[in-house]
Amino acid sequence: MSNDRSLTRTDERYQAMLQALKQANLRLTPQRMAICRYLSRTRSHPTPNDIFHAVHEQFPTISRATVYNTVAVLKDLGEIIELSCTGGASVRYETELTPHVNLNCTRCGRIYDFPMEKINEIFETIDSRTDFQLENIHIKGYGICPICQKELEQEEASA
Repeated sequence: MSNDRSLTRTDERYQAMLQALKQANLRLTPQRMAICRYLSRTRSHPTPNDIFHAVHEQFPTISRATVYNTVAVLKDLGEIIELSCTGGASVRYETELTPHVNLNCTRCGRIYDFPMEKINEIFETIDSRTDFQLENIHIKGYGICPICQKELEQEEASA
């Protein structure tokens, strides 16, 4: 059942992104639609390069400028969120707009989503205690991801 729900969520995100491009008076080219489809499906916090390579498989003639321009419009219209990364890593994009925690690995730069039920309470508390009209909230945690922890253990064991 949750699979059906996630498919619906993916389709909703895809349609919202297409609508944003229409609002920006951009043509819905197959390449732009493919970028939106990829972004609506991924949870990997992709870099512009990741997006380019994913769409390039289907559209070998797509330009990097098309990817950069499309994500810039989607970001400006609030359909994706630009994330700054640690350790000199490239910019990444958040495609999941529901409140959650991003766990950032300080070693490899990966970002993991962590759903948090109580985050809505934080949202409501800020809303009720301030005059700030909160639209979204992002919480970041920093540390070492499980993959890097294993790599570090292996490095220590072989030293």
